[in-house]
Amino acid sequence: MSFQTGQEAQSSQSLDCLPQCRQLTLFEILAATNNFDESSVVGHGGFGKVYRGTITNGESILDVAIKRLESTSDQGAAEFWAEVELLSKLRHSNLVSLLGYCSLGKEMILVYEYMPNGTFSDHLHKCRFPLTWV
Repeated sequence: MSFQTGQEAQSSQSLDCLPQCRQLTLFEILAATNNFDESSVVGHGGFGKVYRGTITNGESILDVAIKRLESTSDQGAAEFWAEVELLSKLRHSNLVSLLGYCSLGKEMILVYEYMPNGTFSDHLHKCRFPLTWV
């Protein structure tokens, strides 16, 4: 059972009308990440670890990137809900799409489409995959 603060409940309810972003269960997240297995980790940022996984969306199976808030993160519920609300409304071919979220107790998890070629930052700073002018 999920207990939400007033702000979380209000934010959660306002997302119900956004078909692009859905609330996922912790069970779905655990299945997608093989119980947050370290072999699924593809990155780490200010929010926490990023896992690669798969989720079902109707009859489709989607590759996803799952960001899990770490307790040591400087970010918290306010930043989490701001990201959910903002990115739920944005759709652009040059932006990674937020597909869903999970909020249960202290667990705050964001689910994005998986970008197999890495991030823009990777291309600019790590030179693993240099960009061409084309």
